[in-house]
Amino acid sequence: MKPTHITESLSYKITTDAFDMRLAQVASFVAAVLVLTLSFWKLTRLELTEAELFFGVLLCFTMPLLLIVIGLLLPNSTATKAA
Repeated sequence: MKPTHITESLSYKITTDAFDMRLAQVASFVAAVLVLTLSFWKLTRLELTEAELFFGVLLCFTMPLLLIVIGLLLPNSTATKAA
């Protein structure tokens, strides 16, 4: 059956919700590792004072921590959506 309107073609499901959740969770964890690694690598290349280094390390941990929290909360958000 050929869709007659663009909203009909956009409503088709290609994957399951469980697969989408798992893929987003894995992508979130991988992004957290990459951001942490690359941010520390960049900090080693800069000439920083002690205060700048302290805040740089502190900020290097915030984004990966947020990505990990998002990855951990994804299963809960899809469970409440289905209920």
